[in-house]
Amino acid sequence: MGKQLKQKEPLNAFAIVMWVLGVLSLFPFIMMVVISFRASGDAYKPIFAPVSMTLKNYKTVLGNDNFFNWYSNTIVTVCVTIILRLAVTIPASFAFSRMQFKGRTIIWAILIATMMVPGETTMVPRYLYFKQIHLLDSIWVIILPEVSEVFYLMLLTEFFSSVPEDFLEAARIDGASNLRIMLQIFIPLSGASIATAVLFSFINIWNNFIDPYLFINTISKQLITPALKFFQERGGANIPMQLAGASMAIVPVIILFIVTQKYFVAGVSSSGIKG
Repeated sequence: MGKQLKQKEPLNAFAIVMWVLGVLSLFPFIMMVVISFRASGDAYKPIFAPVSMTLKNYKTVLGNDNFFNWYSNTIVTVCVTIILRLAVTIPASFAFSRMQFKGRTIIWAILIATMMVPGETTMVPRYLYFKQIHLLDSIWVIILPEVSEVFYLMLLTEFFSSVPEDFLEAARIDGASNLRIMLQIFIPLSGASIATAVLFSFINIWNNFIDPYLFINTISKQLITPALKFFQERGGANIPMQLAGASMAIVPVIILFIVTQKYFVAGVSSSGIKG
């Protein structure tokens, strides 16, 4: 009995620590929601200060002529990007994990090296390039650079590499082509990793601020995150109003995470199929 009690104590302590860290991580979100119901003059008062609450900020946000344009622009951008990214990344990941071709190692090394280049260093070249091909001020300046993100190539390549070789040998004995093996074996087995890639992609693109801010100039074409800066007053930014917009902007991310949570945990906690 004594040994059993001693074994339970670390688990309880660990659970308490995790609960405390979880509450602390939620505190900024709670602050954002609370302040979003305040008047502009009460924005910087302590979080538990007794101040009057109002729905005016949410009414102003929803009453903005462009708010639903920003929302729809962002949804279209995210969905198109994820579809194109999976269409490019899944075949490439299969090729790098299961096929041998000339220059494979060099190409992989070059792709990995691109991750070491900060995105900020390519802002000016990208702006000039998009200007030359007449893509500025459109959602394609956000979509196209995101299609071939190397991180997701690495994620799916790692998973595909862990699929047992016996599956491939059995499929090839049956005369299956590489395309059929990818579609009927690897994709059905990679639900957790694909869901993780979709969730990460959704969050990163949805929260992208700097790219649409620099490359999209027309207000009605803007995406939701940088568009929140337009909720300003003559004296400067209206913090509660911007936080009201941010609270509404984060709703799709929360919903997607709830829906994909079990796949996300499985995809992050394991690198492939065991056994």
